Amino acid sequence: MNDIEAILKSVLPEKRKKSRISKNVEIHDLIEGEYISENIFLIENKYKINDNFQGNILKKIKVHPLILKYAGLKKAGLNNLLFIDTETTGLAGGTGTYVFLIGIGFFKGDEFIIKQYFLSNIASEQTLIKQFIKELNKTKIYVSFNGKSYDIPLLNTRSIFNRCKSDISEHCNIDLLHISRRFWKDMLENYSLQNIEQNILKSKREGELDIPGSAIPEAYFNYLDSRNAKEMKNVIYHNKLDILSLTLLLEKINRILYSRNFDNVNLFEIGKLYLQNEFPEQATTIFKSIIKGAPDHIYAIRELSFIYKRKGNYIKAVELWLKAVKYNEEYAYIELAKWEEHKNKNYKKALEWTEKVLNSKYEDYSYDGEEVQQLKHRKNRLVKFINRQLSISN
Repeated sequence: MNDIEAILKSVLPEKRKKSRISKNVEIHDLIEGEYISENIFLIENKYKINDNFQGNILKKIKVHPLILKYAGLKKAGLNNLLFIDTETTGLAGGTGTYVFLIGIGFFKGDEFIIKQYFLSNIASEQTLIKQFIKELNKTKIYVSFNGKSYDIPLLNTRSIFNRCKSDISEHCNIDLLHISRRFWKDMLENYSLQNIEQNILKSKREGELDIPGSAIPEAYFNYLDSRNAKEMKNVIYHNKLDILSLTLLLEKINRILYSRNFDNVNLFEIGKLYLQNEFPEQATTIFKSIIKGAPDHIYAIRELSFIYKRKGNYIKAVELWLKAVKYNEEYAYIELAKWEEHKNKNYKKALEWTEKVLNSKYEDYSYDGEEVQQLKHRKNRLVKFINRQLSISN
């Protein structure tokens, strides 16, 4: 065992299982592929477009404008997308975590191609990173699952550690974890890719071929000890399925947006997503639809009222604020007070709304909180206006 492997072995949890002594079974004995360098084994799989994969059709993807804007992109051609997933020696990341498997997927012609680069000797990590950089230079946009927080920062760290000149962290990233959390908020027990596969994509992995993600680091260290790649075959299957699922998940999200079939999604969160990414018309349509089906949806009422306010449509905004005060919504009292003071110059009515919010939301408003102080200031100003008007009229 070389020095690097010994160091890595020493940082494993104490409960790590001892490897069973076994006959060498290397990855090339179990999976078809080729060594592109001494310690880098490449596995390549090709899938035809429109093939059925676990109940889902593999299709070419046209990224919806909402997803582009969310990812900070102006456009994204099919050939610009690089689907990526890594397997590493630890789940927490950090400088002590090494990358031993990089899986990438991309569209080419009428095929979706997956390449997996497996590191059979940890000392050759630099070669692995350099190979990834070569692939990266062909594309511009990552598609990942938690890649913003994990895969890309880690690859960038390993690139720096191995003195590889690249711009790994500079590429844009369509991170499907964050988008999925918005689409199916409060609808899933957790947002792991495997759980989304089962509940959203309705696909299921072959249990005997897969391996839990949490078990992968230990499995790799067992391989380094024993040189038995049996578990690595499962890891490579796991990684391949992750990449395919990324493709199917992005296609699913795009299909929902293009078809506007919003059944079985969190419609309010999609409305907010449109609004936050400067698609007010689509957001308006969604919030109106929500209120039509659920007239007491206070969150949709709030968002729609402020859209109308920004457009200068105060008639509709006031209508919604009047509805919101029935549910004791503080913002609605304040907006009505502003409306009466600044637009109608009805200081008496504005004072009534201000006092209502103070009495409704802050029964004991003697404390020095900022919100209460602002309301007190508004109340004092309105009282002065009203007294001034009275003195003038007298």
